Amino acid sequence: MRLRLISLGSLAAVAAVWAVLTLGGFVDKLFLPGPQDLMSVVTESWQELLANLGFTLTRQAVGFLIGSALGIGLGLLMASSRVVNAVLDPLVELIRPIPPLAIIPLLILWLGIGVVPQVLLVVFGCFVIMVVSTVEAVRNVPRIYLSAARTLGAGSTRIYRTIVMPAIVPALVGSIRVAAAASFGLVVAAEFMGAQEGIGYQMILAQRYLRTDQIIVCIAVITVTAWLVDQAIRRLERRYTGWTERHVTAGGASRTRPKSAVVAPAAAAKENS
Repeated sequence: MRLRLISLGSLAAVAAVWAVLTLGGFVDKLFLPGPQDLMSVVTESWQELLANLGFTLTRQAVGFLIGSALGIGLGLLMASSRVVNAVLDPLVELIRPIPPLAIIPLLILWLGIGVVPQVLLVVFGCFVIMVVSTVEAVRNVPRIYLSAARTLGAGSTRIYRTIVMPAIVPALVGSIRVAAAASFGLVVAAEFMGAQEGIGYQMILAQRYLRTDQIIVCIAVITVTAWLVDQAIRRLERRYTGWTERHVTAGGASRTRPKSAVVAPAAAAKENS
């Protein structure tokens, strides 16, 4: 409780300094608009904000879902086959260090200015995050669980379904949260590529007319939206990974062990018998 009060106090202090600087006329509104300026933007442009947010969320959702699905699928395939991993791992390692924003000129050159390159930028960023995370999650499944299942007669398919998949879910959920957060930044950057609607487009227009207040409101809108999406993912995580046992190590880090991973070898063997 005390830590929460301290956090709220720090936010209140920042807000107070902001109000004093702007309302007292110590800072030009061009550089830092005051609270009343931001409220005016919200009340005057809320319909436009919501409409542009809808376009942005559509691009973000499509890119995030496609990129995450491709990344998880390919990651599972690489982790389950040494041949596939040998073929694809060098390619993944080649594109992994590439900053997603660095491919914007290529996307414009190849595909022009439109929705497709904007969505593909989000797909690329989410794909890289998820494929690497999925491969590492599968590799981190305790080998003793797999060995025990094989000893009890479980087949590869059943091992994957009853042990590997439940074991990697908590790690994947964490990676999905990272990818979702990244997708919001990428979609706004993508909308700088000549979009005709969206939060990024509205920010570019505000920049042209020196409307710092509109830019800050747009930043606040996309930030709050990204936070709400993250909270929704966390809520789903708590709901659908309740079967995990969380242990706190001496250093305070959380370690997750799926209950199914303990009982799955015997269950898998029983189903095979």
